[in-house]
Amino acid sequence: MAWWIPGSRDVINGIAVTPPEQDAPILVEEAVRLALEKDPLVDAAQVRVGVRRRVVRLTGWTKTEAIRAAAEADAWFVFSVDDVINEIEVGS
Repeated sequence: MAWWIPGSRDVINGIAVTPPEQDAPILVEEAVRLALEKDPLVDAAQVRVGVRRRVVRLTGWTKTEAIRAAAEADAWFVFSVDDVINEIEVGS
């Protein structure tokens, strides 16, 4: 919120959580699922999400390569994701 103050140019976040908190795989999966459901381009019902450690695996199918790429981008936008394996197939 500090960067909303008029005249602010730089904000440095020095807050740290001690000990660092790890998100459980189920929480990461839920966050990715929510991101897919909010994306109007992606039919989330056609995409399956699996998470092991901090690696997301996407499977299923989409109609176009653009939708496949959008689903992968959605997964990358979720905090705590270290890697995305996109195995979504493109077809009609």
